[in-house]
Amino acid sequence: MGAVEYRDALRAVLDAMSPSVADRLSTLHRAATAGADGVLIDVFLDQDAEGPFGVWARFEGADSFTLDRRLGDLRELFSVIWGEEGWEPPVPARPAGWSRDQLEDAIVEVVAEWIDPLLPRGAPDLRWEVGTPDGGTDPIQVGIHDD
Repeated sequence: MGAVEYRDALRAVLDAMSPSVADRLSTLHRAATAGADGVLIDVFLDQDAEGPFGVWARFEGADSFTLDRRLGDLRELFSVIWGEEGWEPPVPARPAGWSRDQLEDAIVEVVAEWIDPLLPRGAPDLRWEVGTPDGGTDPIQVGIHDD
């Protein structure tokens, strides 16, 4: 499987989750207070980098701790686990020859492309970014729309 095929297959799995993720993003958006400057969408890749990963949202700003605690598991947008018959949901395996960094970059880029059109618009005005919690990738700003 090449890069294009991997990205397309991953995007198809993510797209299937779009309605529920859009609802969660709207809830996060409505919950934001004046002390929230932005929402960071973190992509957590497992240590082995074989396929499982998670996507979580967290607030940034003075009220971030309170908001993150209040919303708890609602901040989980997507996760992949190893089940009885393989990855659940069935995301593609890392392409042969890809390093962990290549896989992480590809997943972050695809997640950013997927999340961008799902973000709510309007007040409160928040900065939204997709990246990795350890700073292993450059954050990708999303949610910038010319209305």
